[in-house]
Amino acid sequence: MNTFDPEFWNLLDELVHSSDIVIDRPKGSAHPRYPEQIYEADYGYLKGTASMDGGGIDVWVGTGEKKLTLSSVPWIS
Repeated sequence: MNTFDPEFWNLLDELVHSSDIVIDRPKGSAHPRYPEQIYEADYGYLKGTASMDGGGIDVWVGTGEKKLTLSSVPWIS
């Protein structure tokens, strides 16, 4: 698969927008294992999804008016 395949990114965008987001590390909170690491944005996962680490697909939710969401999807070829 081409890493710039528009269909993949459109499907990922649709998944993010149609899923419930669970915020388990709010902006300003410390990482549980690395307390010096402070989250600058809300961090959580997409409810009902699974990633390679066994948890949900990771997301960061922006702090601006639009609350843009970024998802972390590892690429393995």
